[in-house]
Amino acid sequence: MTNDRTKVLKNLSLLSYIGLSMIAPIFTGVLLGKWMDEKLQTGNIFLILFICISVPSSFVSVYKIVMKDIKKK
Repeated sequence: MTNDRTKVLKNLSLLSYIGLSMIAPIFTGVLLGKWMDEKLQTGNIFLILFICISVPSSFVSVYKIVMKDIKKK
C-alpha cells in the first residue's frame, strides 16, 4: 500500500513539474512581450516574438524532463 502511494505521489510530482515547465516560460514571454510592446509602442511585435521563442523553449524543457525520467526507469 505504501509503495503504491509513493509511486502515485512521484507521478503527480512529475506531472506538476512538467505543467509548470510548460506554463512558466509561456506566461513570462507573454508578460514580457506585452510590457515591451506597451513601452516601445510597437503593436504586438514583441508579444508574438516572445511567444514564438517561449513555446519551443517550454517543449524542449519538457522533453528533457521526460527523457531524464525515462532513463531513471
